[in-house]
Amino acid sequence: MASAETSVTARTSSTGGPQKTKIGLVLQGGGALGAYEAGAVKCLYDRGMECTIVAGASSGAVNAVTLAAAETYPPDALESMWKGFITPGILVPPPIGPAKHVGAVGVPHMYRPRLDYWSFPTWTYVADNTPLKKTLERLDWEQVRDPDHMRVFVSASDIENGKTVYFSNLHSEKQLPGPEYPAVHLGVEHAMASGSFPGGFPWTMIDGRAYWDGGITDNTPLHPVIDNLTPAEAETMPIYVIDVNTSAGYLPTNLLHVVLREFEMLLQNNLQTDTHRAARYAQFIGLLKKVDSILEQSDVVKMLDEVRELPSAPSGLADVLSELVEVKNAEDWREAVAYDPVRNVLAFDITKPAGESPGDFTGEAIERRLDDGYRQMCEYLDDPGRRSGDLQPGA
Repeated sequence: MASAETSVTARTSSTGGPQKTKIGLVLQGGGALGAYEAGAVKCLYDRGMECTIVAGASSGAVNAVTLAAAETYPPDALESMWKGFITPGILVPPPIGPAKHVGAVGVPHMYRPRLDYWSFPTWTYVADNTPLKKTLERLDWEQVRDPDHMRVFVSASDIENGKTVYFSNLHSEKQLPGPEYPAVHLGVEHAMASGSFPGGFPWTMIDGRAYWDGGITDNTPLHPVIDNLTPAEAETMPIYVIDVNTSAGYLPTNLLHVVLREFEMLLQNNLQTDTHRAARYAQFIGLLKKVDSILEQSDVVKMLDEVRELPSAPSGLADVLSELVEVKNAEDWREAVAYDPVRNVLAFDITKPAGESPGDFTGEAIERRLDDGYRQMCEYLDDPGRRSGDLQPGA
């Protein structure tokens, strides 16, 4: 966790504008479902909130860097990007499923189908994502790279070792939280890596390593946000996890729905694992702090001497006390008891139609998702009862 102290509120400008509530965001991947996230973020900003740390996977990573790069009102940049992805669809008739519009003919500013059919036997992907690269190149990357403006993390999956990495805009000269945070000059290629969906797009090469979509190994990158909060942020700052691949869903009614529901459930695994681990770690840290408090109030060294001289002392008690004295003076112990568990993680589940396709980039679908994401987030904020079951790993 970051060591610097930071307030969770800050003024929007040096001219004395209204205070904004600082928040963190975790943005899932889900193809065109990312438009829901854009709508939800707009509601948060309209309610006087402002993102200071964001992590995203796949389309969530594209949302994250676009949010960080915004030169005016950030939700406007997100909405403009998603409306730029709108494409005329084609109909997919039964028996695959009910007629659906899909982006099989390509999506403007995102991808286009491959046409070199003569080399089909050696294909490892079906679409060229150069249009997305050009879209990302137009962003203000100097601003994206400024962690004082917004800390940014995008997850990617190393194809050869199967591990998750988190590319970030943290200063490489400072100590990074762990080996999963490589020191990089955050750029277009890192967002592209996070969105390199296997089979759909080519993998992205970075420093000799091949990366696929971050959603494969961590589609809900809560972990890098928790790792990089200041103590003040961990105590009070809301962290909104926008879940477009909801854990609750409808029973499938056809094969297409089966595939889509299976995909949603697979993507939920990391969210549940992360929050479960965070809750157990918070409990463990709480226990350590209680033990540390008892040891602080007691003269353990004197107690140890008395136990050693006491004939009736239980066997092994002196060894336990001796180890406690040694451990308490260790650097790891001091770091553990100084850790501040995150206390305000808010999971917001998007409600969407059964069998909704993440490949539907038609105007009707994108506009509806922008509106629904906005409306549902505002309803969520207006109803505290809906937040009773939120994730509270530090509680």
